[in-house]
Amino acid sequence: MSPEDLERRRPVWDVMSDVFLDTETRWEMPRIALALARSGYSAEELEAIWEHEIVPECAWNLLQVAGEWALFVVDEDRLTERAEGKRTLLDRMMGVASPLVVGSQWRAIKAMRDMLLGVAAESDEETQAARTAMWTAYVHVYVEASLEQVPFLATDLASLRATGATEAELLRAWEEVRPVFRSLLLRDERGDEERRARDVRAVIARAASR
Repeated sequence: MSPEDLERRRPVWDVMSDVFLDTETRWEMPRIALALARSGYSAEELEAIWEHEIVPECAWNLLQVAGEWALFVVDEDRLTERAEGKRTLLDRMMGVASPLVVGSQWRAIKAMRDMLLGVAAESDEETQAARTAMWTAYVHVYVEASLEQVPFLATDLASLRATGATEAELLRAWEEVRPVFRSLLLRDERGDEERRARDVRAVIARAASR
């Protein structure tokens, strides 16, 4: 791998590894999707990086009683070897099992990446960033048990207002991404999906009433 290739790969490794932290990672998925959309890698290339490089490197953290929760320090030498096709039997086994390893999260990230690329085709990176800001606010609200438990609500309201979008535009962006977020709900969270969606709409209304 050339120095240029390595420099391009690093930010992709960094954001992909965040999926495996032992904490609430769903908040970060819009940001990860944006980084992948801007990486210049094709969907097929990103799939290979995920399956053959990152999953073998990071999946072990989910098996720990108390895994890393703040920041992954990935082994660039091993990642580079995997990128060059130097994979152990365990690496290959992990790759085969990759659809079972945080598979719903990876599918959601890919879906958001594709949606952001569609936005970019219609306008520009500023619009991409605004859409990512909307989604981040929405997912903060959506995955919490109640509005009172949303940890960044004031920041989220300010972020939604800063996009300059109308209430109708905010609602449209929400309905577009809602199926993706629904796929991220845990089994015991799915029963009150409609309540979670109402909370998002309530936050949108508050942001639009500035």
